[in-house]
Amino acid sequence: MATKRPGLQNATPRPFRKDPATAGALDSAYKLQKAGSLQQAEMLYQKVLAAEPGNPFAVYALGTIALNRGDMGMAASLLRQALASGYTSETVYTHLGIALQSLGHMDEAMELYQVAVKRDPQNPRYHSNMAVLLAQKGDQEGALKEAHKAIRFDPKFAPAYGNAGAFLETLGRYEAAVEMFEKALQLDPALEQARQSLDALRRKVAAKSI
Repeated sequence: MATKRPGLQNATPRPFRKDPATAGALDSAYKLQKAGSLQQAEMLYQKVLAAEPGNPFAVYALGTIALNRGDMGMAASLLRQALASGYTSETVYTHLGIALQSLGHMDEAMELYQVAVKRDPQNPRYHSNMAVLLAQKGDQEGALKEAHKAIRFDPKFAPAYGNAGAFLETLGRYEAAVEMFEKALQLDPALEQARQSLDALRRKVAAKSI
């Protein structure tokens, strides 16, 4: 659970507009992207940039499309541009962090998450993202602390419970891990990875008790 990319499935935030003339194209591109028509959305975002170079949302959206396609280098470049030009939505930090982690730029990703936490200290997703990064760096105790912060700030944030379960399992605290996985699934039954982790952990515990 802890090694999955955080936040990739999140809904794209609504367009940030600087020029009313681009509003129609941005809205159309946004709807296409939400519907999964990425190639068509990409073409419209490019048209927006031709009319309004540097439009922060268009740059950001192209970054998320690159991210979904697995082009992490392009995604990181575009998302950095969007952030630098003032588009500071929660998902910019999350998606740029994903790209940086995928590229192995762990220190830069950590700095990014630290900036995000300073901007919004009680945002559960930022703490959850930082938890995943710490786990990837081998700091399971630190990761667990961040997961607990995410839970404290939003007790209904299911992914934080799933991540906490994974960290606890790695630390050998199986009973506590089971409780966390169960809570994650109680809040969001669609968390298939939590379900698989829970089933595997129960089998592991049963095998050890034989």
